[in-house]
Amino acid sequence: MENDGHDSKIDVRIIVQGLDVAQLVSKAVNNIQLENDYNIIVSSIIPTTELNIVKKVASGADILLIGGYGHDETYNILFNELKTDFNHIGLFDYNNLIVEDESIDFRLAEKEILNSIIKSTLSYSLNLINIHTLENKLMKVTHNYNNLLDDYNKLIKESEVLSQQNKELIEDMDDIKSDFSAFKSRYEDIYSKDILEIFNLEDLWQETFRQELVDEDRIVIATDKFRPENIIVGQNYIAAESKSKAVEWLNIVRTALIFVDDNAEDLKRELNKSSEEKIPEVRDDYDIPNTFENFWD
Repeated sequence: MENDGHDSKIDVRIIVQGLDVAQLVSKAVNNIQLENDYNIIVSSIIPTTELNIVKKVASGADILLIGGYGHDETYNILFNELKTDFNHIGLFDYNNLIVEDESIDFRLAEKEILNSIIKSTLSYSLNLINIHTLENKLMKVTHNYNNLLDDYNKLIKESEVLSQQNKELIEDMDDIKSDFSAFKSRYEDIYSKDILEIFNLEDLWQETFRQELVDEDRIVIATDKFRPENIIVGQNYIAAESKSKAVEWLNIVRTALIFVDDNAEDLKRELNKSSEEKIPEVRDDYDIPNTFENFWD
Protein backbone atom coordinates (compact mmCIF):
# COMPACT_ATOMS: atom_id res chain seq x y z
CA MET A 1 0.00 0.00 0.00
CA GLU A 2 1.47 3.37 -0.97
CA ASN A 3 0.31 6.20 1.34
CA ASP A 4 3.19 8.66 1.20
CA GLY A 5 2.03 11.92 2.85
CA HIS A 6 -1.27 10.33 3.93
CA ASP A 7 -0.15 8.31 6.96
CA SER A 8 -1.88 4.92 6.77
CA LYS A 9 -4.96 6.07 4.87
CA ILE A 10 -6.30 4.11 1.89
CA ASP A 11 -5.49 5.87 -1.39
CA VAL A 12 -8.37 5.84 -3.89
CA ARG A 13 -8.16 7.16 -7.47
CA ILE A 14 -11.19 7.48 -9.76
CA ILE A 15 -11.03 7.25 -13.55
CA VAL A 16 -13.94 8.85 -15.46
CA GLN A 17 -14.73 10.00 -19.00
CA GLY A 18 -14.88 13.77 -19.41
CA LEU A 19 -14.47 16.89 -17.27
CA ASP A 20 -18.21 17.18 -16.53
CA VAL A 21 -18.29 13.77 -14.89
CA ALA A 22 -15.02 14.57 -13.07
CA GLN A 23 -16.52 17.74 -11.60
CA LEU A 24 -19.61 15.82 -10.44
CA VAL A 25 -17.48 13.16 -8.80
CA SER A 26 -15.24 15.75 -7.12
CA LYS A 27 -18.25 17.53 -5.59
CA ALA A 28 -19.76 14.25 -4.40
CA VAL A 29 -16.45 13.17 -2.83
CA ASN A 30 -16.18 16.44 -0.90
CA ASN A 31 -19.69 16.00 0.50
CA ILE A 32 -19.13 12.41 1.65
CA GLN A 33 -16.21 13.20 4.02
CA LEU A 34 -14.47 9.92 3.34
CA GLU A 35 -11.22 10.86 5.08
CA ASN A 36 -12.79 11.73 8.43
CA ASP A 37 -15.37 8.96 8.49
CA TYR A 38 -13.58 6.09 6.76
CA ASN A 39 -9.84 6.93 6.77
CA ILE A 40 -10.00 7.01 2.97
CA ILE A 41 -8.69 9.73 0.66
CA VAL A 42 -9.46 10.25 -3.02
CA SER A 43 -6.08 11.56 -4.16
CA SER A 44 -6.88 11.85 -7.87
CA ILE A 45 -9.88 12.10 -10.20
CA ILE A 46 -8.62 11.28 -13.67
CA PRO A 47 -10.88 12.77 -16.40
CA THR A 48 -9.68 10.55 -19.22
CA THR A 49 -9.44 6.90 -20.19
CA GLU A 50 -6.31 7.43 -22.32
CA LEU A 51 -4.24 4.41 -21.32
CA ASN A 52 -0.80 6.02 -21.18
CA ILE A 53 -2.05 8.92 -19.04
CA VAL A 54 -4.08 6.67 -16.79
CA LYS A 55 -1.10 4.37 -16.18
CA LYS A 56 1.09 7.24 -14.99
CA VAL A 57 -1.52 8.83 -12.73
CA ALA A 58 -2.96 5.59 -11.33
CA SER A 59 0.40 4.05 -10.43
CA GLY A 60 0.69 3.31 -6.72
CA ALA A 61 -3.00 3.59 -5.84
CA ASP A 62 -4.53 1.18 -3.35
CA ILE A 63 -7.92 1.26 -5.02
CA LEU A 64 -8.87 2.28 -8.57
CA LEU A 65 -12.49 3.02 -9.50
CA ILE A 66 -13.18 2.94 -13.22
CA GLY A 67 -16.25 4.85 -14.36
CA GLY A 68 -18.33 3.21 -17.05
CA TYR A 69 -21.63 1.72 -18.07
CA GLY A 70 -21.15 -1.62 -16.42
CA HIS A 71 -18.21 -3.87 -17.29
CA ASP A 72 -17.90 -2.51 -20.80
CA GLU A 73 -14.93 -2.75 -23.15
CA THR A 74 -13.22 0.32 -21.68
CA TYR A 75 -13.49 -1.11 -18.16
CA ASN A 76 -12.07 -4.47 -19.24
CA ILE A 77 -9.13 -2.89 -21.08
CA LEU A 78 -8.20 -0.66 -18.13
CA PHE A 79 -8.69 -3.49 -15.65
CA ASN A 80 -6.28 -5.78 -17.51
CA GLU A 81 -3.66 -3.02 -17.82
CA LEU A 82 -3.86 -1.63 -14.29
CA LYS A 83 -4.53 -4.66 -12.04
CA THR A 84 -1.67 -5.79 -9.80
CA ASP A 85 -1.31 -8.06 -6.81
CA PHE A 86 -1.26 -5.02 -4.54
CA ASN A 87 -4.27 -3.00 -5.64
CA HIS A 88 -8.00 -3.43 -6.11
CA ILE A 89 -10.04 -2.25 -9.08
CA GLY A 90 -13.76 -1.52 -8.75
CA LEU A 91 -16.55 -0.23 -10.99
CA PHE A 92 -18.09 3.24 -10.65
CA ASP A 93 -21.27 2.38 -12.55
CA TYR A 94 -22.86 5.30 -14.44
CA ASN A 95 -26.08 3.32 -14.76
CA ASN A 96 -26.77 3.90 -11.05
CA LEU A 97 -26.62 7.72 -11.46
CA ILE A 98 -29.31 8.15 -14.12
CA VAL A 99 -32.96 8.73 -13.28
CA GLU A 100 -36.01 8.19 -15.51
CA ASP A 101 -35.51 11.33 -17.61
CA GLU A 102 -31.92 10.21 -18.23
CA SER A 103 -30.49 13.04 -16.16
CA ILE A 104 -27.84 12.51 -13.49
CA ASP A 105 -29.03 12.66 -9.89
CA PHE A 106 -26.35 14.22 -7.68
CA ARG A 107 -27.49 12.34 -4.59
CA LEU A 108 -27.38 9.08 -6.49
CA ALA A 109 -23.85 9.99 -7.54
CA GLU A 110 -22.79 10.46 -3.91
CA LYS A 111 -24.40 7.16 -2.96
CA GLU A 112 -22.81 5.28 -5.87
CA ILE A 113 -19.39 6.70 -5.15
CA LEU A 114 -19.67 5.83 -1.46
CA ASN A 115 -20.96 2.32 -2.17
CA SER A 116 -18.31 1.68 -4.80
CA ILE A 117 -15.52 2.90 -2.51
CA ILE A 118 -16.78 0.99 0.55
CA LYS A 119 -17.25 -2.18 -1.48
CA SER A 120 -13.80 -1.88 -3.05
CA THR A 121 -12.24 -1.05 0.34
CA LEU A 122 -13.68 -4.21 1.87
CA SER A 123 -12.38 -6.28 -1.04
CA TYR A 124 -9.03 -4.53 -0.80
CA SER A 125 -8.83 -5.18 2.96
CA LEU A 126 -9.62 -8.85 2.44
CA ASN A 127 -6.94 -8.94 -0.25
CA LEU A 128 -4.47 -7.34 2.18
CA ILE A 129 -5.34 -9.95 4.81
CA ASN A 130 -4.70 -12.68 2.26
CA ILE A 131 -1.44 -11.03 1.24
CA HIS A 132 -0.30 -10.66 4.83
CA THR A 133 -1.27 -14.26 5.52
CA LEU A 134 0.72 -15.37 2.51
CA GLU A 135 3.61 -13.15 3.55
CA ASN A 136 3.62 -14.72 7.01
CA LYS A 137 3.49 -18.16 5.49
CA LEU A 138 6.27 -17.20 3.08
CA MET A 139 8.39 -15.92 5.97
CA LYS A 140 7.88 -19.17 7.85
CA VAL A 141 8.64 -21.22 4.75
CA THR A 142 11.73 -19.09 4.07
CA HIS A 143 12.85 -19.50 7.67
CA ASN A 144 12.33 -23.25 7.53
CA TYR A 145 14.09 -23.37 4.18
CA ASN A 146 17.08 -21.48 5.56
CA ASN A 147 17.23 -23.83 8.54
CA LEU A 148 17.03 -26.83 6.24
CA LEU A 149 19.71 -25.30 4.02
CA ASP A 150 21.97 -24.82 7.06
CA ASP A 151 21.33 -28.41 8.12
CA TYR A 152 22.00 -29.58 4.58
CA ASN A 153 25.30 -27.69 4.43
CA LYS A 154 26.29 -29.17 7.80
CA LEU A 155 25.41 -32.63 6.53
CA ILE A 156 27.48 -32.02 3.40
CA LYS A 157 30.49 -31.05 5.54
CA GLU A 158 29.94 -34.02 7.86
CA SER A 159 29.59 -36.25 4.81
CA GLU A 160 32.92 -34.97 3.47
CA VAL A 161 34.57 -35.61 6.84
CA LEU A 162 33.03 -39.08 7.07
CA SER A 163 34.03 -39.80 3.49
CA GLN A 164 37.63 -38.90 4.29
CA GLN A 165 37.54 -40.96 7.47
CA ASN A 166 36.02 -43.86 5.55
CA LYS A 167 38.79 -43.58 2.96
CA GLU A 168 41.40 -43.64 5.71
CA LEU A 169 39.68 -46.61 7.38
CA ILE A 170 39.67 -48.49 4.07
CA GLU A 171 43.38 -47.79 3.69
CA ASP A 172 43.99 -48.93 7.30
CA MET A 173 41.87 -52.02 6.65
CA ASP A 174 43.91 -52.83 3.55
CA ASP A 175 47.11 -52.49 5.59
CA ILE A 176 45.66 -54.71 8.32
CA LYS A 177 44.57 -57.30 5.76
CA SER A 178 48.06 -57.25 4.26
CA ASP A 179 49.67 -57.61 7.69
CA PHE A 180 47.24 -60.38 8.59
CA SER A 181 47.96 -62.24 5.36
CA ALA A 182 51.68 -62.00 6.07
CA PHE A 183 51.13 -63.12 9.66
CA LYS A 184 48.87 -65.96 8.58
CA SER A 185 51.38 -67.09 5.96
CA ARG A 186 54.16 -67.03 8.53
CA TYR A 187 52.29 -68.82 11.30
CA GLU A 188 49.71 -70.86 9.39
CA ASP A 189 51.29 -74.12 10.60
CA ILE A 190 51.57 -73.02 14.21
CA TYR A 191 48.98 -75.56 15.34
CA SER A 192 50.99 -78.38 13.83
CA LYS A 193 54.03 -77.43 15.90
CA ASP A 194 54.77 -78.13 19.51
CA ILE A 195 54.43 -75.16 21.80
CA LEU A 196 57.82 -74.26 23.23
CA GLU A 197 58.59 -73.01 26.72
CA ILE A 198 60.99 -70.10 27.09
CA PHE A 199 63.69 -69.94 29.76
CA ASN A 200 66.29 -67.34 30.65
CA LEU A 201 69.56 -68.80 29.39
CA GLU A 202 71.81 -67.38 32.10
CA ASP A 203 69.45 -68.40 34.90
CA LEU A 204 69.05 -71.93 33.55
CA TRP A 205 72.82 -72.30 33.02
CA GLN A 206 73.49 -71.06 36.57
CA GLU A 207 70.82 -73.34 38.00
CA THR A 208 72.06 -76.39 36.07
CA PHE A 209 75.86 -76.04 36.25
CA ARG A 210 76.30 -73.73 39.24
CA GLN A 211 78.50 -71.38 37.24
CA GLU A 212 78.13 -68.19 35.28
CA LEU A 213 77.50 -68.36 31.53
CA VAL A 214 80.48 -67.01 29.58
CA ASP A 215 79.98 -68.76 26.23
CA GLU A 216 76.51 -67.62 25.16
CA ASP A 217 77.68 -66.77 21.63
CA ARG A 218 79.17 -70.24 21.17
CA ILE A 219 75.95 -71.83 22.42
CA VAL A 220 73.98 -69.81 19.88
CA ILE A 221 76.40 -70.79 17.08
CA ALA A 222 76.24 -74.48 18.01
CA THR A 223 72.44 -74.42 18.11
CA ASP A 224 72.23 -72.66 14.74
CA LYS A 225 74.69 -75.16 13.21
CA PHE A 226 73.13 -78.38 14.44
CA ARG A 227 69.54 -77.13 14.48
CA PRO A 228 68.21 -79.52 17.11
CA GLU A 229 64.50 -80.19 16.83
CA ASN A 230 62.34 -77.79 18.86
CA ILE A 231 65.34 -75.96 20.35
CA ILE A 232 65.89 -72.23 19.77
CA VAL A 233 68.61 -70.12 21.41
CA GLY A 234 69.06 -66.36 21.12
CA GLN A 235 68.89 -63.01 22.90
CA ASN A 236 69.76 -64.65 26.26
CA TYR A 237 66.81 -67.07 26.05
CA ILE A 238 66.39 -70.74 25.23
CA ALA A 239 63.10 -72.21 24.00
CA ALA A 240 62.35 -75.92 24.24
CA GLU A 241 59.45 -78.31 24.63
CA SER A 242 60.25 -78.54 28.32
CA LYS A 243 62.81 -77.49 30.88
CA SER A 244 64.38 -80.95 30.83
CA LYS A 245 64.82 -80.77 27.04
CA ALA A 246 66.49 -77.35 27.41
CA VAL A 247 68.83 -78.68 30.12
CA GLU A 248 69.57 -81.73 27.99
CA TRP A 249 70.69 -79.57 25.07
CA LEU A 250 72.77 -77.32 27.29
CA ASN A 251 74.54 -80.42 28.65
CA ILE A 252 75.35 -81.54 25.10
CA VAL A 253 76.71 -78.13 24.12
CA ARG A 254 78.70 -77.78 27.37
CA THR A 255 80.25 -81.19 26.89
CA ALA A 256 81.22 -80.31 23.34
CA LEU A 257 82.73 -77.04 24.46
CA ILE A 258 84.78 -78.75 27.18
CA PHE A 259 85.96 -81.42 24.75
CA VAL A 260 87.04 -78.88 22.15
CA ASP A 261 88.76 -76.63 24.69
CA ASP A 262 90.65 -79.54 26.35
CA ASN A 263 91.76 -81.26 23.13
CA ALA A 264 92.17 -78.34 20.78
CA GLU A 265 95.94 -78.83 20.25
CA ASP A 266 95.72 -82.63 19.82
CA LEU A 267 92.91 -82.25 17.33
CA LYS A 268 94.88 -79.74 15.29
CA ARG A 269 97.97 -82.02 15.19
CA GLU A 270 95.86 -85.00 14.20
CA LEU A 271 94.21 -83.01 11.49
CA ASN A 272 97.56 -81.77 10.13
CA LYS A 273 99.01 -85.32 10.18
CA SER A 274 96.07 -86.67 8.24
CA SER A 275 96.43 -83.89 5.71
CA GLU A 276 100.11 -84.74 5.06
CA GLU A 277 99.44 -88.45 4.55
CA LYS A 278 96.68 -87.96 2.03
CA ILE A 279 95.79 -84.95 -0.01
CA PRO A 280 92.08 -85.06 -0.58
CA GLU A 281 90.69 -84.95 -4.09
CA VAL A 282 89.67 -81.45 -5.11
CA ARG A 283 85.97 -81.30 -5.82
CA ASP A 284 83.58 -78.41 -6.31
CA ASP A 285 81.13 -79.90 -3.81
CA TYR A 286 83.77 -80.56 -1.16
CA ASP A 287 82.57 -79.75 2.38
CA ILE A 288 84.78 -79.07 5.38
CA PRO A 289 84.16 -81.82 7.98
CA ASN A 290 81.82 -80.74 10.67
CA THR A 291 84.27 -81.25 13.51
CA PHE A 292 84.48 -79.25 16.68
CA GLU A 293 88.10 -78.17 16.07
CA ASN A 294 87.06 -75.85 13.20
CA PHE A 295 83.43 -75.36 14.21
CA TRP A 296 83.97 -72.13 16.16
CA ASP A 297 86.16 -70.45 13.50
